[in-house]
Amino acid sequence: MTLWGEAGAYVHDVYDQCRARLYPELPTTLPIVIGLVAYGHCLGLTRGGWEHGPRITIFSSLFKAGRLRVQDTMIHEMLHAALMVAGRDPGHGSEDWYAAVRRLSPAVLGTELDARRGAARKSVRVSNPSYEPGNDEPRTLVRKVRNPDSTVHGDVARWPSAFRPDGYDWGEPICCPSY
Repeated sequence: MTLWGEAGAYVHDVYDQCRARLYPELPTTLPIVIGLVAYGHCLGLTRGGWEHGPRITIFSSLFKAGRLRVQDTMIHEMLHAALMVAGRDPGHGSEDWYAAVRRLSPAVLGTELDARRGAARKSVRVSNPSYEPGNDEPRTLVRKVRNPDSTVHGDVARWPSAFRPDGYDWGEPICCPSY
């Protein structure tokens, strides 16, 4: 905790508070690393397979974005960890992820979120432009179209931050020493 100063103390406190409120199935301690993450666009990363359970890594530059941005990222990464600990599929596209997002959204976002995998597109019947009376073409075709009432998968994969309103106040930045 002291290795990263205020940033380390903050993620430790967020873990304790969010574990008690949202993820009681997680162990009282979990390795949390502040540093670089893979893939260039990740703000956090949770890996399983470690001797002591999952390990969360938080990108050191994220702390510049504000306390609540770090908190949202911890909540996101803790969801991966909770699914791993429970033996569930921690992937963003899994039904386990979607079910957890639906369950946790009222407590995290203050509103329900009806996120369902595959609901972003729906099948509709459209006229077949190749149809003419007497030819073998069907009169209509089935096409997939975007369902404007659905929650987009890319947003669910970035939950909960993706559901914060424009102009959301992420709070004060936290000083985080870099390499």
